[in-house]
Amino acid sequence: MHSIVRVGALLLAFSVSAATAAAQEKSVKPGINETFRDPNVPQFQGRFETESREVFARRKEILAACALQPGQVVADLGAGTGLFTRLFAETVGKEGRVFALDISQKFLDHIEKTSQAAGLQNVEPRLCTADSLDLPPESIDVAFICDTYHHFEFPFKTMVAVYRALKTNGRLIVVDFRRIPGTSTAWVLDHVRAGQDVVTSEIIQSGFRKTREPDGLLKENYLVEFTKGGPPGLKPLSFPVIAGYGGVAQVANAVDKPQAGLKVLFDITAASAPQDVHQGLERVARLLNLYGAAGLKASDLKIAVVLHGDATKSVLNEEFYRARFQAERNPNEPLIRELQKAGVEILVCGQALNFKGFPESAVLGTVSIAESALTVNINKQAAGYGRISVP
Repeated sequence: MHSIVRVGALLLAFSVSAATAAAQEKSVKPGINETFRDPNVPQFQGRFETESREVFARRKEILAACALQPGQVVADLGAGTGLFTRLFAETVGKEGRVFALDISQKFLDHIEKTSQAAGLQNVEPRLCTADSLDLPPESIDVAFICDTYHHFEFPFKTMVAVYRALKTNGRLIVVDFRRIPGTSTAWVLDHVRAGQDVVTSEIIQSGFRKTREPDGLLKENYLVEFTKGGPPGLKPLSFPVIAGYGGVAQVANAVDKPQAGLKVLFDITAASAPQDVHQGLERVARLLNLYGAAGLKASDLKIAVVLHGDATKSVLNEEFYRARFQAERNPNEPLIRELQKAGVEILVCGQALNFKGFPESAVLGTVSIAESALTVNINKQAAGYGRISVP
């Protein structure tokens, strides 16, 4: 087994493994991978490796855009029939290595057979699951995900695992379908869970930064490159309580550290774009992650959140949200679910619902409807809650 562990891997492994434990437990699209459990490999080869498929027709251009170097270690996630696995293996050469990861053993057996037939001795097929990868910490230079991200049932768990496996400044390259209502095909709109904005947001929330997007390379698909960690010079983020949201950096010799037994109310009114996770809810996640990073539990802090004003829409259910805002989904729902798992009480102002024209039936079933944000503020502060305003 080829493994390279650099200085700092232990710290990274700790922070990311903690995030993995807290990552979402519910599949974002159950059943999407059933056809890959026992695939007819020749049939899929005919579908995947044909000129009518854009990523096959443009495979050389995609390979060039990946900018691989001899000797690098690459992970091909959702390798399928091994189209890019074999191209990568040729490019990185004998000193490099390519991990072919898939949930189907039949695909992996096919990759091993075709790689050996091509004289490629640097390919290592590995069976993974829907919510975990079999890769050591800081073992790969590049992670490649082609037409597979929309098949991730647990995207945050998967991205945390990818982050953990990448070396410092390692690169993540994502190729997936453009999902644009009114433009994309009915198959794409039905099959592909999220468009580019949502995918990018989820990846950035997992600790990556977007570094490159070649213009004009693809039409039906997009290719985006991300790099592990924030801008150069910034410390890596960890997500010890709420995975993928509100990442925190380790601060040596910090004062005013988190204290157990406190109570806080977040009063959130700010607007957010329909496709974006609300920054006020991100701030709640960040506070919980600060507590986790300090060795405390979520239960050591009592948090209540009340949303009103332009923030009211953040708690609407997916059906209503999609119809009202022409968005693919409410991007706040997964975060709200994780916050509630951590014990956060989330309320929405009943008066704001009325003023905004949102029926009570449009509110997520797990969110409580308060008489008003005013009464929540008065009652919670009377009960000893400190108030944080998110205007």
